[in-house]
Parts: sequence; structure tokens; C-alpha cells
Amino acid sequence: MKLTDHDAFGHPAYDSGVANAVRRAIEDKGACFSVYWDGTAIFVRTSEAAPPPSSKRVCIAQWWRDNLVQLRFDGARSEWVRV
Repeated sequence: MKLTDHDAFGHPAYDSGVANAVRRAIEDKGACFSVYWDGTAIFVRTSEAAPPPSSKRVCIAQWWRDNLVQLRFDGARSEWVRV
């Protein structure tokens, strides 16, 4: 099965996974947090940690300034989240 971002976006835990990554980026301003999708579950790990087996990275959350976090997606697409 080819993993796609589109399928990850429809997963019931997608929004909470991204929210978790954003919260962690605000708490640990020196780290980036990756959101992964393995076809079944959503995972959040530091970007330096090994990805879950057979998973695809959906986005990366990184603190930008103040209460602003950048979410970076494939294709040079970004979203900004104010917390």
C-alpha cells in the first residue's frame, strides 16, 4: 500500500497528532517534531528520532517565534499556527 498525505489527513487522530507536535514545539523551542503516518496510526517524534517502521512523514512542526509554529509539508507548503 502506498501511503499518502491525503489518507493521513482523514485519520481520526491526525488533528490531535498535529496539535501534539505544535505543543511540543512551543515547549521545546530548539527541537523539530515530525508527524508520521503508517497507514494505521499517527505518531509524533522528534525529527532526530528514527521514524516508525513503514511510515511516511506528513509534516514537521518547528517553533518560529513568540507563540508561532510553522508546519512544513511536502511540496514546499507551509502553514502557520498561533498558540
